[in-house]
Amino acid sequence: MRPEDVPRLFQELAREFADVTGMSVAATGSLARGDHRTGPTGDIVSNLDLIHVVADGADVPEVRAVVGRTIRRISDTFRIETTSVIAMLPAFRLAGHAHYRISMRPEWFCDGLGLGSEAFDRSGRDEDDPGAALAWMMQPVPYYLAKATVLDPTTNLAKARRAAMRLADRFDLEDMREGLDDLPGSLRTLIAEHDITPLDSTARYLATPTHPAIAQLVRDAVFVEGMGLSSADSMVIMLPSAPN
Repeated sequence: MRPEDVPRLFQELAREFADVTGMSVAATGSLARGDHRTGPTGDIVSNLDLIHVVADGADVPEVRAVVGRTIRRISDTFRIETTSVIAMLPAFRLAGHAHYRISMRPEWFCDGLGLGSEAFDRSGRDEDDPGAALAWMMQPVPYYLAKATVLDPTTNLAKARRAAMRLADRFDLEDMREGLDDLPGSLRTLIAEHDITPLDSTARYLATPTHPAIAQLVRDAVFVEGMGLSSADSMVIMLPSAPN
């Protein structure tokens, strides 16, 4: 897909999900933020990332079926890999500072649940814990570090460093900027100095960063924290069909 096709992509998504009931759908990730990557030919190489919020766990199987059919058409039409994740509404509301919430695109939102502007609130757990925003924004760093143990270390370590820089810039953390070569150590120092209660995914990674299953353990924890579902129940990934 070419960069000039992005507006048409979002128009098509709006059409596809306009009449869907039982869920609200938001775009997130690099395409939503406008900082997607392009390859040597100028084509977009980033995935399309979508969030589907449901109120009732009983709706998840039907939502997965609807999402699968819809994103199959989108992926084939635009020749783009699509990653959809289903989130339970209670978890979505608590995850105000989760990376996927911060990256959501307010201009594009199919709101079948009638969430309104609440969907873009950042409060989450901050009302009870002032350190919650920092703990949530820390989450992508161990996620990508753990992922780097099993998949494309160069790319995922770079993503972990970018996440750490976003964290440092957001909270003016000079030690984090200077500690990019030892991100586990920087995270431990940050937690201790700011008396943060880390999310379970962060705690799991820092406790056993070399565990052979750490990537899956951290990934599962991230999904339960942010989506209220396991990664297997939440994720629907679609690659473009092979050309005939």
